[in-house]
Amino acid sequence: MATVPPRPINGSVGSRIRVILGDSGDDWLLLTNHDDGNRMWQTKDWSGGIPAKVKKQINNCTNKDRRLRGVNFNTNGCWYINGVKEDGTGGHAWWGGTSASDTLKEMTGGSLLVKVSFGLDDYGSDTYCFIKGKNGYNVSNNLNSGLKDRMKRVNEQRKGINFVRLFGDGEYFISDDNGTQWVTSAIFLSKELKKSGKVEDVAKAGDGSWVIIKPDHYVSSRGVDSALTQQLDQFYRDQKNRNNQRTQAINAYRIRKREEREARERAEREAREMAEQAERDAAEREAREAAAAIEAAERAEERAKKEDLEKANTRAAVLESKLEERLREELKSIKELEQYVQNRKQSLRQSIMELPPSMRQQFKNVNEKQTISHSECVVCQDTAAVRAVVPCGHLCLCDTCANSVVTCPLCRGQRQSTLKIFGNPAKS
Repeated sequence: MATVPPRPINGSVGSRIRVILGDSGDDWLLLTNHDDGNRMWQTKDWSGGIPAKVKKQINNCTNKDRRLRGVNFNTNGCWYINGVKEDGTGGHAWWGGTSASDTLKEMTGGSLLVKVSFGLDDYGSDTYCFIKGKNGYNVSNNLNSGLKDRMKRVNEQRKGINFVRLFGDGEYFISDDNGTQWVTSAIFLSKELKKSGKVEDVAKAGDGSWVIIKPDHYVSSRGVDSALTQQLDQFYRDQKNRNNQRTQAINAYRIRKREEREARERAEREAREMAEQAERDAAEREAREAAAAIEAAERAEERAKKEDLEKANTRAAVLESKLEERLREELKSIKELEQYVQNRKQSLRQSIMELPPSMRQQFKNVNEKQTISHSECVVCQDTAAVRAVVPCGHLCLCDTCANSVVTCPLCRGQRQSTLKIFGNPAKS
């Protein structure tokens, strides 16, 4: 939930004070503008010989909830009051006892605030100074020439006039952007004004008593009513306390907002770091899963290769076993055939021996020829066997098949080489 920052209290304590003295230090008017940061209010008090019309108009403004923005009077009965409602509306000015009424009427017709000061010249005649806005002004002809020259110079320089205070006997004080200037016969007043520091207001009575308002304190001469100085003391104390309290409240608010901002930034940073960590964890997890998937795929591929190799080896073993079995069967068949042939040969020889001698010689020649001839190649069974396997000696291979076997087809003995047997006519 958003909170409204405490409103600062602007301006010095002295800038909130307006004091005017009459014929003596016992005749005074005091306006104090209070501000605690939450609300602003104005208090008005006076004592002694204050013009009755001034008192009456101040009471009227109070009754109508108007705050005084400007007030001034002199001992000859000239007076001026400007009041406005707290919301800034209902602004109006009242004056009397002055020959410059038409001038005032003309100058107060606009929206700019007019600062008015009345005084007396060396002969006791009324003097006046009206300042409008930043540096517009109108003054009486009998105003101190030094003051008129300074105001003219400030105007030409387009600088600002803060305020002017007129006193009796042609004395005055002016504060502007160039500094301050005054004329007074009061030695201690002049001595005090020469001291460093800003002057917020100056008041001088007809009897020579005076008050200087500074930002954080005031200085007064003898002869100033103690009731006035007591109120000034009280206001400085109270407003300083309010200023300090407001400063503490503003500092506390700034500290709280800074802590809230830091907490928010810390939370955002932690959230950002958590999000980044989550992203890194997700990336690492994906990388691990991808690596695991690759590893699993490699294992599966390796397993598949191993299984394929085992299957191939199994098939090869099966084929080799089948081939070996076939060869054994063929070898058995050959041996059976050979035995059959031997039996037939023996039977043939017996039969020949039983023939008459004349016929026996004829079969003898045929038998010799058959003995010399050899059987067919046991591999291709197409061409005559003309090569014997070394070292077993079996004559069972043709020239072509002799180069394609590594063991003897008959006895399965190791083949080192073959030996060609000549004198055996090839089968046509």
